[in-house]
Amino acid sequence: MKESNLDQNDLNREMILDLFYTTKGDLGEINRAIDEKLKIKGFRKITVFEEFIKNRLVGNPHILKMPHMEVSIIETIYLCQYPAINGIEVLDLRKNFIGDAGLEAIAQSPFLGKLRELDVRSNGITRWGVKTLAESKTLKCLEKIDLRVNKLGKRWEQKFKEIGDFPKLKEIKTI
Repeated sequence: MKESNLDQNDLNREMILDLFYTTKGDLGEINRAIDEKLKIKGFRKITVFEEFIKNRLVGNPHILKMPHMEVSIIETIYLCQYPAINGIEVLDLRKNFIGDAGLEAIAQSPFLGKLRELDVRSNGITRWGVKTLAESKTLKCLEKIDLRVNKLGKRWEQKFKEIGDFPKLKEIKTI
C-alpha cells in the first residue's frame, strides 16, 4: 500500500475521529465502517491491521514493533485511538507511510503517555510533523526519538528541544 494511493478525501483523519465519536468508541462498528470503505479501494482491511497489533502485543504489551509493514496514515490514526496500546513504552514504525499526519496522531494519542522510545525513521516526515510532535502534551516520558531518513536536517534536533517539553529526552536523531 503506497501513500500516493491513499485517497485523502475518502479516508482521512477527520473521518476516523468522526467514526470514533459517532460510534462512542465501539471498535467493532469502526472496523465495519472502515472495512466497507477500504473494500472499494482494495486496501488492507482495518480488522487485519488490528490483528497485526494484537499479535505483536501478546508477546510483550510494552513494545510494539511494526517496521516495514506498509502502515498507512489511516492505520496510524486508528492505532493511536486503540486502547490496547495504553502500556506501550517502545513504538517502532520505521519504514512505513505514516507521514506528518500519522506523527500528529502519535503526538495527540491519549494512550501513549508511557511511551519512552519512538522510531519513525523513513516515513516521509517533514518539519511540520516534527513541530507537531514537539508540541505534544501527552508524550512527556519520551527518552529517545529516531527521525532519521525523513525530510529533515540536523538543526531540527535542536529546534525540537527548544520547542518541546520533554524532561526525560536523552537522544534525538534526525540524520
